[in-house]
Amino acid sequence: MLSIILPSYNEEKMIPIAAKRLGDILSPENIDYELVFVDDGSRDSTWAQIQEVSKNDSHVVGVHFSRNFGKEAAMFAGLSAVKGGCAVVMDCDLQHPPQTIVEMYRLWEQGYEIVEGIKNTRGDESGLHKLFARSFYKIISGLTGFDMQNASDFKLLDKKVLDVLLQMPERKTFFRAMSFWVGFKSCQVTYDVAERR
Repeated sequence: MLSIILPSYNEEKMIPIAAKRLGDILSPENIDYELVFVDDGSRDSTWAQIQEVSKNDSHVVGVHFSRNFGKEAAMFAGLSAVKGGCAVVMDCDLQHPPQTIVEMYRLWEQGYEIVEGIKNTRGDESGLHKLFARSFYKIISGLTGFDMQNASDFKLLDKKVLDVLLQMPERKTFFRAMSFWVGFKSCQVTYDVAERR
């Protein structure tokens, strides 16, 4: 089974859209899947929407935080809740293109244990944001020894990789760097950041 983790903060309108879009892509490919929406203490009806969608779609499960703990905490809560043999982390707003998940999954079937999503473009960001992002990732790449210039949280991880990440004692985490650091057989797929829904 493929598990997809979707950290969700104030995403009430996107929950049903994301669930339907992912189902429309994965079902014709005969990929057994679950969608793990993690409500990161939203102030809108995100949790109510997750509960409502899960009533009509057995693929949908939810994790609910008592308050906003941040995306990193939401991703790790999702990773600890999955049942699949591999898991994809992606944004609930569909900026990570769902159709790329099929390519990632097929690479996992070929034996890759980490499939990194690498950005072709950064999407609709201001020049200042791009400058700060480029500077930040240049520093991180220098410190870690990995080229993280276009890295993202959008990636597929085998269950054995999840187990290693979940055993690490860090509490202040930087998920996209940790998955580079742990090793395992890996490859990359490229994607264009979609417009935010």
